[in-house]
Amino acid sequence: MPIQHWLTRPIHYRAWQTAFIIIIALVVASGMWMYLLATKQHVPLAQLQREQWGATTKYRLPRIQPKNTYEYQIVMVGHSMTRALGPHGGSFSTFINDLYRPSHRGIIIDNYAVGSTNVLSLQKQMTTAITLEDKSVRPALLSRQFDVILIESFGYNPLSQFPMDEGLRKQREALDETMKILLKTHPHSRIVFVATIAPNKETYAQKILPYLTVSDRILEAQERMTYIKSHMSYAREHNIPLVDIYDKSLIDGDGDISLINPDDNIHPSFTGVDFIGHELANFIYDNKILPR
Repeated sequence: MPIQHWLTRPIHYRAWQTAFIIIIALVVASGMWMYLLATKQHVPLAQLQREQWGATTKYRLPRIQPKNTYEYQIVMVGHSMTRALGPHGGSFSTFINDLYRPSHRGIIIDNYAVGSTNVLSLQKQMTTAITLEDKSVRPALLSRQFDVILIESFGYNPLSQFPMDEGLRKQREALDETMKILLKTHPHSRIVFVATIAPNKETYAQKILPYLTVSDRILEAQERMTYIKSHMSYAREHNIPLVDIYDKSLIDGDGDISLINPDDNIHPSFTGVDFIGHELANFIYDNKILPR
């Protein structure tokens, strides 16, 4: 409508039409503002997950923040089964850097795993500086930034001091608290659970505990399998990415002995370390846990 025609309309008509235009403009502006807020929700989302974390909470991967560097940081926690990979991941580091090299991305891995620890010591593991074999000191995990944290099951050190049901409940409580802490302190970091290789029931700890009967070894291995499976179940129930090395290491329902160190019949062999490293690297790459 030409402006001169519009000006000849009665003033109440012009006022109504002007008000309508203003309302439409406000609705559009409000929609744009809500959209902008929605695209920025990764921090509030982490806060919401932390405050409401419970049996039915589903984890959602945060968006990794843009960097000025081409390096990603991965940290690992666990017990001696994870420590066996070495202070910087060993072959895992080699495999994953080979995968990301075409994308001109480098991966730095720091392994915070400590032997002879269980899931109840996980918080201490994340808040304590560690001394490496070369006597250098690595700062506490939670005091630094990282892109991904790999949380292994601690299943080879089960909570045997408790009845099975109570131990599994305490395992879940420890994982609940760990999730709340990480969502609070590192809302931009991605959390991934790891289930390590399975023990072999008939040969478990045969070299270091030769006095155990076959029946005893089977019971010891089954207890560890139960805790590893519980860790896996927790991840699946909460939609946490899970690197399931455990099931891939089974042959006819038992641990593949080629992946187990023959010197103690517990820890991964050299073949087992490479197997774990390949599975970790492929999972992170294939599932784009770290953007390419």
